[in-house]
Amino acid sequence: MDQSELLDELVVALAELGVPVRSDGDGLVVDGVRITPTLVPRAHPTPADLAQVLHDHRGRLPALVVADRVSSAGRAVLRDAGWGWLDRRGDLRLWTTGVRIEAAVPGERATRTKPVNAWTPLGLEIALAAMVSPDEPVTARKVAPRIGRSAGAIHELVGRFAEHGLIGRNTHKPLMPDLFWETAAHWPDDGWLALAAGADEVGRLLGAEHVVRVDERAATMGGAKITAAGDLPARLYVTSAAGMRKVRSLVDREQPTKSWVRLAPVTWVPDNVDHPPTDAQPWRVAHPVLCALRLAADPARGREIVEAWGVVRPEEPK
Repeated sequence: MDQSELLDELVVALAELGVPVRSDGDGLVVDGVRITPTLVPRAHPTPADLAQVLHDHRGRLPALVVADRVSSAGRAVLRDAGWGWLDRRGDLRLWTTGVRIEAAVPGERATRTKPVNAWTPLGLEIALAAMVSPDEPVTARKVAPRIGRSAGAIHELVGRFAEHGLIGRNTHKPLMPDLFWETAAHWPDDGWLALAAGADEVGRLLGAEHVVRVDERAATMGGAKITAAGDLPARLYVTSAAGMRKVRSLVDREQPTKSWVRLAPVTWVPDNVDHPPTDAQPWRVAHPVLCALRLAADPARGREIVEAWGVVRPEEPK
């Protein structure tokens, strides 16, 4: 494992302890203190192994050994030298000026034995974030600040995606188009509510920040080629339950349907930044990948549209 991956593990463990932590380049800010720890991976080191580690990395404090298991005798060797450890069974020691932590990591042992469903709302957000930035490694340290979720929960689900062969174990990048089509197969697309009002009226009622267009027209604004996309009733995600309650005032079953709305299936809803809301267009435009996921959920013609669009094709080798 490289230093970035080991740093991710440390972030996750600290977050599980409730310690304020964020990444900062090659280091971390832990409870307001910036540190750049030396992280040394091992599997099941003996005290003799750890003595050699201390010799090879002398003078490089703060430092931790990250291992599947650190014995009591091994911990004594590390503690005497001012080192720390991250025992993946659920124990952490981080010891340096301004940061002194030695504690059991809550839930660490249990989460490694119970099955994890990758296709929760958080899992869908992680997959979406991965596909929006396909050249970026999918790690808890990178994804958590983007989507505003717990680093610990993200780390666990990223591991499950890797087990499913949807995120590379070595590159940590999304494996396309497999990740897209598997995500599309789990993307919620039921519960749409018919309104007798168009997208503009919905946007003016709720405010542009609460209405995200995810239909064929939004897809064309992201580069898709869809004939007569503007003639179809709009498809809109509403970003809050309160907004859904409010928009029910626009239901009139005696009038033609001008738009369909549903609660957004994910909390993090990325925009197409090339088409921000305006006074004439009081709604957000979904990122092309999000539009593609919504279209692909329609088995009738969605897959054909997405494949012709090319938005999820793997990058050509250079």
